Amino acid sequence: MNSEISKGLYVWGEFDQESAYLVESLKKKVNKKLLGPNFKAHLTLSGPINYNENDDRKTFQNLCNKFFKLKIKLSGIGYRESYFQSLFLVVENSHDLNFLKKAIDEKTGVASKEYFPHVSLFYGNANEDLKKNLCRELAIPNEIYMEKISLVKIYKNIEQWETFETFYLRK
Repeated sequence: MNSEISKGLYVWGEFDQESAYLVESLKKKVNKKLLGPNFKAHLTLSGPINYNENDDRKTFQNLCNKFFKLKIKLSGIGYRESYFQSLFLVVENSHDLNFLKKAIDEKTGVASKEYFPHVSLFYGNANEDLKKNLCRELAIPNEIYMEKISLVKIYKNIEQWETFETFYLRK
């Protein structure tokens, strides 16, 4: 695996049931042709972070109580020559999304860096022409909804990634 991701605890935005179904359906169509590893649909918000279960649980609960379910606007499908950004849904960088990310980074002490919000459909190395064809073939929704934030333990083996804790945004 050609991965450059750091092991540790990451903060993911996860979707409501309908949105998760739409994204997972797209991932299945992509993986029929590209054969990538299985992973849960998500929008990475921050990481890796240090997390003290006793001290930080309340911090995340309070943070999530300040934010309502977020509408995530999608503007297309993109691809790169990067293992973890190989084929993805392009997310519009909204004020609400940036505000949430900034709040998470401040609470966790993560230095803010350039943020490229996206929802991966495929991890791996694939032929550019195949990815271009998939971009033309797939019909994507205009928007999806993020309803929760999960802390996810990331390991070198993608199949071992596991959700450590989940916090729901306000409804």
